[in-house]
Amino acid sequence: MIKSFETNNTLGALKELLSPHLRSKEVLDELDRFPSQAIVGLGQGGGRIATELSRFGFPTFLLNSSKSDMEEHRNLIAEERRIVTKSKLYPELEGTDKNAQLGYDIATENKELYKKVALTPEILNSEFVWATVSLGGGTGNGALKVALTYLSAVRKKRALPDGNIPLGIICSLPSSDEKGSSFRKNALAGVAVIQQLMNEGKIGNVLIIDNEKIKNYYAKDPLKTYNGTEIDAKSYSNMVVASILAEISSLPLLDGRSVFDKTELLATLSTPGWLSISKNNKVSEIDDLEHTIHDLFNESEVLAEYELNNIAAGAIAVMYPKGKNISPKIADDVYQYTSNLLNTKVNLSISTNSKLENLTFYGLTVNHTPSVRITELKEELAEWIKLEEEQEKAKQEASSSLGLDEFADFFSSEKRNNKGRGEISLSDLNALDDEFDFLDDSNIENGSKKERSMEEELDDLDI
Repeated sequence: MIKSFETNNTLGALKELLSPHLRSKEVLDELDRFPSQAIVGLGQGGGRIATELSRFGFPTFLLNSSKSDMEEHRNLIAEERRIVTKSKLYPELEGTDKNAQLGYDIATENKELYKKVALTPEILNSEFVWATVSLGGGTGNGALKVALTYLSAVRKKRALPDGNIPLGIICSLPSSDEKGSSFRKNALAGVAVIQQLMNEGKIGNVLIIDNEKIKNYYAKDPLKTYNGTEIDAKSYSNMVVASILAEISSLPLLDGRSVFDKTELLATLSTPGWLSISKNNKVSEIDDLEHTIHDLFNESEVLAEYELNNIAAGAIAVMYPKGKNISPKIADDVYQYTSNLLNTKVNLSISTNSKLENLTFYGLTVNHTPSVRITELKEELAEWIKLEEEQEKAKQEASSSLGLDEFADFFSSEKRNNKGRGEISLSDLNALDDEFDFLDDSNIENGSKKERSMEEELDDLDI
């Protein structure tokens, strides 16, 4: 069960971002109805997103090939839920150095661990499950297909009446500061996997964190904690996604003129598509409701930018400060304007709250078309591939300009006399047996002189 927003001591700096309505009596009295959610964090980036969500009390599992990446979360995530996916093929490696194909290989090696997590009571019984991942990385992005295959099969047992599966993805996209083609190849390959799972109806919403958008927004208004410590931009983005998810999850708890109930929320989140969440908490009075709603969906998207067309589902919530008079016509107008703007079925919530000072609007859309950042990444990838090809060509030309080709085979083994040097094996020595009169003991029974292999001796060790 989620922890109280009023007394939860693990929220830390996240408290700075939470809407005051979460600490209202209206919400706190209804916390037992808060939608239960479980989190599965993949890789380092996904683990950091997941850990922020765990602060609310959501059961959270982390899977990573690097144990050290997960140690930063030991104060919030229990050891048995921080699961290391080691590789037998590459036992010396910890992490993947942003190699998503290596991440996939390691994940397939450890598929039994992903099955085990999928079958835990927390994953089986939660009303909604989120998998979190950084698509620019290697470990989490590589594990995405393996993890979601098992999670989807398990969550299908809790499919909603329309057949949609209450399983979503929270993923971050690289910003322009992350240099090179590999980040963009990883991200676009991950998007391709996600889109295929959507098309097959195996997942619901995908919520994108556009690190380029967060970087630009954060540069204008950096967040400082209550003791003056400044939060870095990526930590800030994880805190933003955690806070906005908690806020929209609280909407079914609010009583009012129109109610966005839990079934409607779960149905929205389980609709296959790209989830956009908009928020505006700076409205003092509504002079032009239609204009306010237009700006909400077009100008106030929190985590990524979308073209407002081809919408699969939508919702809008309006919260008023308690005691403010609400015209009965407001509900009808909000619904009409939003429906016309989104051109799809819309769920509506209109409520009052004792902790609010300003009007607060939330808008949700589930889009068939992904964030515009995907197109930007494709363009950046083409530019980086061209630049890297030019760099490789320049390197070859620089090498040729030295004019040292005559020394190319100077260190070749053909230039040296290495007779008699090299490794020697047992089979080489066995070839000398005919020169000696050895006892043939190959047929001696147990208790013989027959030599045991090192593997057999190690198998008998009691560890």
